[in-house]
Amino acid sequence: MIRTLTSILSLVSLAACAGDEPTDPVRPVEAIESSNAESSTIVASDAEIEILAEGFTWPEGPVWVEEERALYFNDVPENKMYRWDESSGAALFLSPSGGGTPESTQNMREPGANGIIEWSGAPGKLLLADHGARGLSVLDPETQDRTTITSEFEGKSLNSPNDIVQRSDGALYFTDPPYGLRGLNEAPEKELAFNGVYFLSEAGELTLAIDDLSFPNGIALSPDEQTLYVAVSDPENAVIMAYDTRADGTVSNGRVFFDANPELRDGGGLPDGMVVADNGTLFATGPAGVYILSPDGDVLGIVSTGMPTSNCTLDDDEAYLYMTSSSVLARVPVKLD
Repeated sequence: MIRTLTSILSLVSLAACAGDEPTDPVRPVEAIESSNAESSTIVASDAEIEILAEGFTWPEGPVWVEEERALYFNDVPENKMYRWDESSGAALFLSPSGGGTPESTQNMREPGANGIIEWSGAPGKLLLADHGARGLSVLDPETQDRTTITSEFEGKSLNSPNDIVQRSDGALYFTDPPYGLRGLNEAPEKELAFNGVYFLSEAGELTLAIDDLSFPNGIALSPDEQTLYVAVSDPENAVIMAYDTRADGTVSNGRVFFDANPELRDGGGLPDGMVVADNGTLFATGPAGVYILSPDGDVLGIVSTGMPTSNCTLDDDEAYLYMTSSSVLARVPVKLD
């Protein structure tokens, strides 16, 4: 039985028109309730979900930058990147957020950038899963110049990279579903017959790690980097997969880590973005909000946002879980050992 941390939330009060500039109403939504002692040590029963900014179409890919005490995230359909900090709130940072040319992106479904990480391979810069460039792009936050570092596999264009995770040595795993392409798998621009998960070595060599997932999306690594997690955003097979990793980037022993199919509901989301805490606790978006999962895959609780939730991340102190949900950026305090 799944025990939940609930926040009953009216969607009407949060509805925002597509294209509206976000506002910054830092305000509580509603107290979270929990009868699960284990989960309530992570998210207190009297914790409140704060809405930090709203008015987005589909915010995604949040990353915390400790040096700035700031959060960067993308509004993918609107092709815009935002920056949020405690004193200034959310402000438009980059438009367009995705690369590519007007000609190459005019027929794309979503040309905006999606996942963002701070990459040790380019200190001081951000690495984007760049739909518009159909690759990974390094962005200099100061100049806003970008360089695409990979966009092809075996001479064929990637689909539209979606999310990225890095190892401690700077090597990367990233997912490549067709969400940026109009027509998805049927898009005439789609050159690859599969939707892959790739490994980019520290030396820059790109290899295919997984080729049999229908819609690979969010991606994360366990703290010891021995387990790779991949969310599958497929309403016909809504799961989070786990794989054993090897030093050369190859993976084995693929298995279902969390089966979200019994949780699917009208108006809910699918497995999407996730983040792993230092103690191995995994926060993963799914049908009811953000699921709190143990390293063994047990459901410890659910932060119920009341709306489809795309992604989440932690600050470096692991004091707050930041969530991009439907039209809002929100956060909830957490306590992790």
